[in-house]
Amino acid sequence: MRTSIAALLLILALAVIGLGACGGAAVPATSGGQADPVAGEALFKLECASCHSVEAGVDLTGPSLAGIGAQNEQSLREDIVNPDAQVTAGFSKGIMPNSFGKQLTSQQINDLIAYLLALK
Repeated sequence: MRTSIAALLLILALAVIGLGACGGAAVPATSGGQADPVAGEALFKLECASCHSVEAGVDLTGPSLAGIGAQNEQSLREDIVNPDAQVTAGFSKGIMPNSFGKQLTSQQINDLIAYLLALK
């Protein structure tokens, strides 16, 4: 557990440094902070990529998220914190953990949404 937290912190720190180095702009978040799509991508790779592909037509345990950036921010937020509210056809309720709303901070959720919005 400590190793996972340390790895996440290292990834997030490197993502912040990388964003600053490339001059990328952060996206405003609804909670008042700045959402960081680079940190969101790192979090996606750590928490989501084992079940969700970002390649079109590549379904894993969960559906492909290719093109998900066409959804609005509120819809993505609901999908993360309440995944059984609307389930993609061909998938069953209860597959995606419903703990992300409690497990992730609001900043992490904002960062993840910023990354997902870029997947158009």
